[in-house]
Amino acid sequence: MDQHKELTDKLIEYSNKIGIDIIGFADPNLFDRFLEENQPFAFLPKTKTVIIIGIHLYDITLDAWSKNEENGKNFQFADSILVNFCHSINKFLDKQGYESKIISYNPGLYLKDCAALAGVGPIGKNNLLITKKYGSQVRLRALATSAPLICGKPIYESEYCKECNICIHSCPAKAFPEGKYNKELCLEYNYANWKALSDYTVIWCNKCIGSCPVGKNQEKK
Repeated sequence: MDQHKELTDKLIEYSNKIGIDIIGFADPNLFDRFLEENQPFAFLPKTKTVIIIGIHLYDITLDAWSKNEENGKNFQFADSILVNFCHSINKFLDKQGYESKIISYNPGLYLKDCAALAGVGPIGKNNLLITKKYGSQVRLRALATSAPLICGKPIYESEYCKECNICIHSCPAKAFPEGKYNKELCLEYNYANWKALSDYTVIWCNKCIGSCPVGKNQEKK
């Protein structure tokens, strides 16, 4: 068996075992269209592969943010789970003799683009990754590694969105003027309308996630 395929298969098997829902592999040379600080080589100069992992947001509370102004602690639950998974992959690759680096958020890689370049799925009209199994109900994290893994085929166009505008029509922020996503309108609406679960914890609007008809196990939002 090809050495690269054997290592790739082992990592996929391991990721399934520990509960990772999505894993993909991207060629780091495909990131040259981004600024240098948003390329994998800025984090690990000898990067051979970018690993993207994801979890399914089967329960919307996984997407909650908790912030304590008194002590400055700030947590995002789904991201905390993903970071733990990243550490597990880091240890796995270290045992195989390869270095890896967990990518920070800011500066970092564009995670949705990373997943699309890894062939996980396209970026839809909702400006989110769309996966065949989970639709847009996913959250992502990435690692750069010196391990030579087998990369997926990049996806540059969404086959799901051609005749569909459900996410655009369902957006309460009207953040898609002329059919294109406007980040500022989205943020403005979210800051004014998040759902409070407690004095410290809130959930942002997820209409564009929940309205996407792609994937199974869609939860009502």
